[in-house]
Amino acid sequence: MIVYVDLVFLTNLAVDGTVLLATAKARRLRPARLRVAGAAVLGAAYAAALFWADVPYLYSLGAKLFVSVLMLLLAYGYGSPLIFVRNFGVFYAVNFATLGGVIGLSTLLRSAGSPWSGMTFTPQGGVVLDWRMQLGLFAVTFALSLWLFIGASEGRKKQADTDALLWTAEIRIDGESWEVPALLDTGNRLYDPISRIPVMILEASVWRDKLPDGWCERLQGESADRLVTELGDSEGDGGFPWLGRLRFVPYRGVNGGTRMMLALKPDSVSLSREGHSPLLIQRLLIGLDGGTLSPDGAYRAILHPDMIASGAARPAPSQPA
Repeated sequence: MIVYVDLVFLTNLAVDGTVLLATAKARRLRPARLRVAGAAVLGAAYAAALFWADVPYLYSLGAKLFVSVLMLLLAYGYGSPLIFVRNFGVFYAVNFATLGGVIGLSTLLRSAGSPWSGMTFTPQGGVVLDWRMQLGLFAVTFALSLWLFIGASEGRKKQADTDALLWTAEIRIDGESWEVPALLDTGNRLYDPISRIPVMILEASVWRDKLPDGWCERLQGESADRLVTELGDSEGDGGFPWLGRLRFVPYRGVNGGTRMMLALKPDSVSLSREGHSPLLIQRLLIGLDGGTLSPDGAYRAILHPDMIASGAARPAPSQPA
């Protein structure tokens, strides 16, 4: 077999540099490009030296770990023992994930007459796999594996960030209650302009059985005042029982124009989540949204930050047994 050391060096240079950048992305680091390039050169030189120099110790586990440590120190620095251990773990996680993806994808794409082809059994009972791949196929499978790893990592991070802001909101009106998952949105600055009461947003479909027929759909395209004018004037005549709780809240739409949001004054809203004391909020409005706030259904309400801030919430009373 003929091995071109320069090709080995360049291939490992590209792979090591990509893995180092993927590790930095996963760890949310911003290393200098020159440091990453230097670490990649170190890794590529070590890989080429395995074919060029006949030194047994270069193949040992200790030597490989030592070179990995040098690469990480050169690329990201030390920081602290905990930071370095995390960088080290993510670095090898990226390596294992991409290498496993390369082998898996190449096996999937390669056709063979028998599952036993490419396998050799040693006298000691071991199995030797004959795994060969062209450079172009390696580049494609490596890129796909890295893309899958980064996509999965970013998906987990986004889900973790969302979970950190999720609360359970229990809305109480006239002795009835509705419990919905709610997302704390620090960018929500919607207030009633007169009373300066904060406004949380709720999917109108939560109250589909309480709102007049068709409101959940009409709220998306029709003005709030038009819907209210169609309501009855009294409860006795079959009017809307929450008529006295309705409010109009002006807000600015995505096109820059001012619109009216239909809101409702609840008796109270209780917020709870693991690791936090329950909170009871009574001074707020609930704006009705005719659409879906979360495509995956992770939350059905958006909380105002003032609902969590001190002064806007107080510990909820314990429920009687």
